[in-house]
Amino acid sequence: MRSLRARLLVWTVGGMALLVAVFGVVVYGVMRQSLNRSFNASLAGVARTIGATVKQEGGQVEAEFDDRDIPAFRHPKHPDYFELWGEGRRVVQRSASLGQKDLEWCEGDAGEPRFDDVRLPHGRDGRMVTLAFQVKADPEEQAKQGGLAPAPVTVTLAVARETAPLNADLEFLARLLASATAGAGLLALLVAAIVVRQGLAPLGALAGRIGAIREDNLATRIPLDGMPTEMEPIGRRLNDLLLRLEEVFRRERAFTADAAHELRTPLAGIRSTMEVALSRLRKPDEYQQALGDCLTITRQMQSMVDNLLALSRLEGGQTALQPEPVRLAELIEKCWGPLAAAVEARRIACRFDVPADLVCTADRANLARVLSNLLANAADYTDDGGRIEIVAIAACDAVGLKISNTGCRLSQDEVAHVFERFWRGDSARAATGVHCGLGLALVQRAVTAFGGTVDVGVAGGLFAVRVRLPAAKA
Repeated sequence: MRSLRARLLVWTVGGMALLVAVFGVVVYGVMRQSLNRSFNASLAGVARTIGATVKQEGGQVEAEFDDRDIPAFRHPKHPDYFELWGEGRRVVQRSASLGQKDLEWCEGDAGEPRFDDVRLPHGRDGRMVTLAFQVKADPEEQAKQGGLAPAPVTVTLAVARETAPLNADLEFLARLLASATAGAGLLALLVAAIVVRQGLAPLGALAGRIGAIREDNLATRIPLDGMPTEMEPIGRRLNDLLLRLEEVFRRERAFTADAAHELRTPLAGIRSTMEVALSRLRKPDEYQQALGDCLTITRQMQSMVDNLLALSRLEGGQTALQPEPVRLAELIEKCWGPLAAAVEARRIACRFDVPADLVCTADRANLARVLSNLLANAADYTDDGGRIEIVAIAACDAVGLKISNTGCRLSQDEVAHVFERFWRGDSARAATGVHCGLGLALVQRAVTAFGGTVDVGVAGGLFAVRVRLPAAKA
């Protein structure tokens, strides 16, 4: 059952119907017990009334009771019956309603009435109460016989009554409760349908608000005012999702614009160089110079495209990483080699503090790309005569690497954007074609793929990148 409305209706109505049914069963049981108790009490009262009239005179037992004076024994359809037995089950007296027939014999308990469901002489179902008691001689007769009292006689008295009226009342009660249960179920269904409809109305309103949000206006937010308390977390999560989607679309638009800008400048440089070279006949060395300039620009463009491709593969999980133990000092030295001459020419002081035996676990090729980007950034952005520090330490099950350089002019707010693609600190993009703002974005994705972390910080003109990589297992 996939419908939430159907689930709520089934469980609500089912639960209410079950409660009403249990209530009806309990009420029926209590009322049946009460009616049976009243029925038995009435029978026992009649039996005690008749028993009080039983006397022993002249050695004979008789009941001074005339059933013709009691309406219950003269009822035309459902009369009561009584029968009195003496010792040896000798019939002493019976009601006129019995005629010449007898009630079923049941051994009575002395002092306590006994109730039994019996078949009456006329074939109807009934209930009978049986009393067994002793009858003593009358005191006046005892005086007449000179004080000699006859021995007490044990008699058994039975009073029976049809249970048809009682059963009819119980059947009526059962039908009444069943009808009430069915009616309550239908009423519960109607009420539950209205309640569920009203209760789910906010979901429909929420769906309408979500449907009204267009892809070109993701700044729209779902209002939380007046929203049910249970739905507020959903509204907040949807607003958070819209915020993330808006940010993603913003980055996509920014990426398109930045990529176009980064590619437009070098392409314009190639075009202008070729147009100048072709504007008139030139010497071979001039053509060679123009081709060299175009080759340099093309290499820069190819480097940017390679970084974009590597970044895309890392973000899409398409890069097959091969983790292996890597000696960090050896790989740093290899990546620093192409940069050393330019750094020395700018009189930049360098300090390396990387233990030779420090080993981390990473994909060697991608770690080399990470180190090359970090070291190239440090070399390019350090001020002339500044300093670069490369420090690595072992920390528990990880290897920490810190690369810092002087000459940073970024603010704390700007540092938060350094991992965004195509973001650069120089808003004028003076170094377009040389720095395209992909290095640190690539570093972050690669280090995360290794299972490590990376963060940056700036203080007093010192820019520092801190990388944490998994240590190699012994």
